[in-house]
Amino acid sequence: MANYLNCVISHGALAESIKAVVEKLTAPSPTFYCFTNQDFTLEKIEASIEQLILEKNPEQTFLFVDLMGGSCWILANRLKHRFENMVILSGVNVPMLISYSINMDRLPFESLISKIMEDARKGIVRK
Repeated sequence: MANYLNCVISHGALAESIKAVVEKLTAPSPTFYCFTNQDFTLEKIEASIEQLILEKNPEQTFLFVDLMGGSCWILANRLKHRFENMVILSGVNVPMLISYSINMDRLPFESLISKIMEDARKGIVRK
């Protein structure tokens, strides 16, 4: 089993809401730690994630953020400067986290990233 730390960082209630949907659609679902800048300052979120990294000592940390360039993205990039084993994926959506949940223990790290990005994009269609 992969030793990954999974954090969803968002504006408003998106992180908890998307986590709840993914948990209903995938079983078992990996642990997603959710953070919102609605409830906490960016400094508090940063300290909380840093503490999780130090406690869990993951092989890799996944930071799923809602909006590239937003305050959550900026926070994620500050963390990435201090922790090498971290990947930031923006535009978090349900297909992205479902793909992650299904494939995290089945694919090697780089293939996993490619797969979840591909599946996230497949979830965006126009009819």
